[in-house]
Amino acid sequence: MIQRIQSLYMLLLLLINIILISIIDSNLSSFLPFSYFGYFRIYLTDYFFSEVLSILFFTNIFLFKYSNVQVNILRFIAVLLMFGTINLFDERHILDSFKDPGLLYFIISLFLIFMTFKSIKKDQTIIKSLNRLR
Repeated sequence: MIQRIQSLYMLLLLLINIILISIIDSNLSSFLPFSYFGYFRIYLTDYFFSEVLSILFFTNIFLFKYSNVQVNILRFIAVLLMFGTINLFDERHILDSFKDPGLLYFIISLFLIFMTFKSIKKDQTIIKSLNRLR
């Protein structure tokens, strides 16, 4: 389970979301001002976006036997993160959006999800090739 590289990627995504939750929920307004994440900040604080993603990543780690379910959950998460990226640029000046550290969060998360997709697909091809040999 944890030996698989996709589980490590998802664990890293889980840790990033937990750190984001702890920073936003604490009163460290000097570290992460309210202007960061732009209009997407409402989803992070009011709709528990990071908490839901953390739960999905945590459950997805333990679904290693069901790779198709893992891929579907990761697709759903990728769509949510793309929505967040688009919302980050919505109704803001584009330079303010590029200076926002929230963009770094979305880019890193989408990159790690892409790497997870690649490793799951590699596992699926290995399993298919082993089934052919039987």
